[in-house]
Amino acid sequence: MTVMNRRELLKRTGFGLATSAMAGVKLREGLAAWDSPEGAPVSSPEWIRTARIILAEGYNSPFYPSFEYDPEKALSITRQVNAEAMRYPTASYYAYFPTKTKYPIHPELGDRDPFKRTVELFHDAGLKVIAYNPLNHPFMDVHSNNPNYQDWMKRYADGRPMITRHYGYTEFYEGCLNSPYRDVIKARVEEVLTHYPVDLMYFDGPYQGMDCAEDFCHCRYCEAAYEKALGKRVPNQDKGMTLEEEIEYRKWMAGDVAVGLLGEIREMIRQKRDVPVLYNNTGLLNKHEWRARGFTVVDGFMFEAARSPEEKLLNLQLGNSTGKVIWTYVGSHTEYNRGHMWDDTVRGWYSHPLEGEELGLDGTIAVAGNAGVCYWGLDRLFYLPQEPLAYGEGRRIKAVFDFLERHAALLRSVRPMPPAAVLVPSQSIDWYRGKYWVANQNYYQGAYLLLKHLGYDVQPFLDYQMRGEELAKYRLVYVPNAPCLSQAQCELLSQYVENGGFLVVTHLTAVADEYGRERSSPGLGKLLGIRLESSEPVEIPDLYLRLLPSGKIVPQDPQVMRFQVEGDAEVVAETQDRGHRRMLGPAIVRRKQGKGEAIYIGSGLEAIYVETLNEELRTYMASLLDPVLSIARTYIVEGGYQAGLMAQYATSEEAVLLHLLVDRGSIWKKLLVQETFLPMTNLKVRIRLPDKRRVKTVSLLWEGGKATWQEGGGWVEVTVPSVVMRETVQVRLA
Repeated sequence: MTVMNRRELLKRTGFGLATSAMAGVKLREGLAAWDSPEGAPVSSPEWIRTARIILAEGYNSPFYPSFEYDPEKALSITRQVNAEAMRYPTASYYAYFPTKTKYPIHPELGDRDPFKRTVELFHDAGLKVIAYNPLNHPFMDVHSNNPNYQDWMKRYADGRPMITRHYGYTEFYEGCLNSPYRDVIKARVEEVLTHYPVDLMYFDGPYQGMDCAEDFCHCRYCEAAYEKALGKRVPNQDKGMTLEEEIEYRKWMAGDVAVGLLGEIREMIRQKRDVPVLYNNTGLLNKHEWRARGFTVVDGFMFEAARSPEEKLLNLQLGNSTGKVIWTYVGSHTEYNRGHMWDDTVRGWYSHPLEGEELGLDGTIAVAGNAGVCYWGLDRLFYLPQEPLAYGEGRRIKAVFDFLERHAALLRSVRPMPPAAVLVPSQSIDWYRGKYWVANQNYYQGAYLLLKHLGYDVQPFLDYQMRGEELAKYRLVYVPNAPCLSQAQCELLSQYVENGGFLVVTHLTAVADEYGRERSSPGLGKLLGIRLESSEPVEIPDLYLRLLPSGKIVPQDPQVMRFQVEGDAEVVAETQDRGHRRMLGPAIVRRKQGKGEAIYIGSGLEAIYVETLNEELRTYMASLLDPVLSIARTYIVEGGYQAGLMAQYATSEEAVLLHLLVDRGSIWKKLLVQETFLPMTNLKVRIRLPDKRRVKTVSLLWEGGKATWQEGGGWVEVTVPSVVMRETVQVRLA
């Protein structure tokens, strides 16, 4: 067996410090190769793409604080809801198997091995077991006298330990990945892998702190490792540091330390017993999440939650854009916006039953987003006096799992065909420090939702995964307020337009490089034909767009960029300051370049749209985008925009699917988001057929009712009698 050191491993997995290239554009010397879009290939069994999983959560009952887990009961519940696998917690605040490492074992475990018994029972029943493995998740109880903890914890520059709460049971010391605990993690993972024939290894982390994740660790192990790697001490945040010092430290901690550990573990698994590896990457779009780019070294990752159904579908599609397998939770995380039970110090909501119908919508979004479904979970049903299917939650999750089982082969075969792409500005989330750059998710979510409401499927993608060959697939690329773009990324976007693409750029895009270092002029200024008067916007109430040449007035974002037009760019709208009776200059310009065209919008119209759903704004944006996209429509909803309806198209050699997600109904105000759903009746949709293909049959996959349909001109028109929350139209092709 070949043994690689950490540096060699990081180079293999795309996280080394060598210079890399992006779609033929040479990056500046010294740029970390982890910024490369290349990652480890997915070579996983097909079942994980449509996985039906029930979670046994180790951070609460029946595992913690008291240990009351019963493997036989877990198997019975799993079978009744028609899950095909259970995720067993090998460890949380305690280990739940007899580990030989220094990790603490639950004091009530005794000489039992419930993990071994679970694997045996589930495999005998033809079901699978997934091993949950925390990588530096909080577990070191501050009230414990365990002497090892003193050597494993993160510390401030003055030596104080860093502390987090997590679930609310007590406080925990935060662990450090450079401490001797790193070897304990690897040894515990190896025990699980080699002693228990699990079907998949799932990792939570790697974490470098939770509540104190943003605080740099100054333990003696971090100081020694940083001195060895870079020849200097860890920057002291309290005493100030330069941007370059912060960039250097964060790249080291995220690449060499955090994702480096995940890469080492993945390589060990390949060598010893190669099983699929997924991990929790819910922090993908959080600011400075250490593990965010770990998907490059594994087979897939988990998006836990979202605040709305639309955001969840966007997240899942973004995950799919990485080329990895995507999973998501349904259950607790259906509770998008609850109040009291969302409080981080009141974590009992994780075991609170969900009787509302929205669990069904949550599962349907997972299906439409090509995600494996993880139901949270076993603790919901473990203590209830009746069997799972006696309760609404048990019946609803079984309906989702039944659908996944029935149509697994079909769902694995289809792929979306979006004509448009939206850039998600991860680099800006991490690095931009502009005075007014806030609520950044409203921009990319707004662009996504706007296009969906105009009847187009959209592919979100990460800025640092931008590749020329990928951009070329789309008729339109939308870059919503992405201040931080590298020179190479700007060149890729310019080349995309030169080759015939249509580019929409908004607000502060490219005013800084990928690490937030301000430019003297925007990186896309020449392409767009603009010169900014300032790198910061102005904020003035009651601004309007004055459209040219008609003079029509449309609501404008109250935060706008002041800019001048250069060269042959055409002004198509101006900003009117109503309160001061003046014009603020150009608001929207368009310019042709090579075979393509670019539009610059000097404000966040997409962010305004996601918050208002303003019809005039939607109509105006349609006038800009429809001439480019309408020829590539894959579906048409009769009557155009329908409030509460989202559609998602996918196709394969054998079939075309149109998922219809209908979120229309009453909201129980006292429960904040508990919903009951009202039907949308006689919904007519036209579905594009692949070139030279005909219709064999049309069927409704969720409710199984009969749809009327008529074929003609490369389309099939289908009338769906009633949609309550969800339906999937399947067109089988001749």
